[in-house]
Amino acid sequence: MTDKHSEHAPFPPPTQPSPAIIPAKDPWTMDETTRNRLLKRYKTQVASGTSTVCATLAVTPLENVKTRMQTHNFQNVFQCVRYLWRTEGPRGFVAGALPPLASVTAVRVVNFTTYNAAKHRISDFVERMTGTSPLDVYNRPGSTPTVSTTLTFITAGLFAGVITSPLACPFELAKNVVQTSVLVHNRAQASPDAVRDPTLRHKPRLGTAEAIRQIVQRYGFKGLYTGFRLHAMRDTLGSGLYFAVYETVKQVAARELSPDKSPFGAPMIAGAICSTVPWFCTYPLDTRKTRAQSVLLGKTKEVGEASAAVARSSMYKGLSIILVRTGVNNMILLSIFEFLKMRINELPG
Repeated sequence: MTDKHSEHAPFPPPTQPSPAIIPAKDPWTMDETTRNRLLKRYKTQVASGTSTVCATLAVTPLENVKTRMQTHNFQNVFQCVRYLWRTEGPRGFVAGALPPLASVTAVRVVNFTTYNAAKHRISDFVERMTGTSPLDVYNRPGSTPTVSTTLTFITAGLFAGVITSPLACPFELAKNVVQTSVLVHNRAQASPDAVRDPTLRHKPRLGTAEAIRQIVQRYGFKGLYTGFRLHAMRDTLGSGLYFAVYETVKQVAARELSPDKSPFGAPMIAGAICSTVPWFCTYPLDTRKTRAQSVLLGKTKEVGEASAAVARSSMYKGLSIILVRTGVNNMILLSIFEFLKMRINELPG
């Protein structure tokens, strides 16, 4: 028997081809043209950040030795290095490494970005006043430094130092406190009373977060800006001299090395020289700032002897190690910085 409903049922509709499945676009990827455009737009930030990380990792041990020389009565660099190795081992050479790696990178990016913007603004102002752009003169092949180019660079550098000082001060303070807490820890361990006094036997070595927490707890937020005037004076003067010497020496070296356009030529020479002149001028300010910051969390009983000893010592103590450290640091930093800018400029698009 035939079912009448099935007898009159319509034919099923023809099957439609399935639409092609378009894969969802990954929000974390971008096409080459967009990437190159962003790299060129932010080449100063990319180049300065990457080069700073490389340079900071390379010189952190030398920075630690410099800070210990400023805050402890070591007779010379070799005595300090032997003391660190004997009492702390490899850890002593990298103590407080996190603040420089995180903060110096941020500060350097802001510093270079501010300087780059300021020098173009200043150059445009000078061009409107005199009809000649200092940057055009500077970029002319075979050119020599002039008063207008030098003043442009030093003024832009001074402005960059003023802008970055408030950002850099709290992190540098934390680094100094962390490094000095290791000295306080070791002095307490070596004290004749350490056997009887458990507070001396268990004197803690501070970490970065703990140092910042204790400073804020004791002194409030303003405690993070202990020594800020000295810090600002050092950074402002140092930044102005740094960029003026770097740009001037690079201009002269590029002319003498022509036609060599390697970023590891003139920038490396200029980086080594520009790092020494500012430190000769600002090192006493840095020493006073470091001493003021380093004993921030110490008690008179704990740090009195060391403080009295360093107060009688030279304000230039540790300068030799800082010149080595900053020379190596800036040779690495500025050669990589110029290399990355050159490669980014060569990108298509």
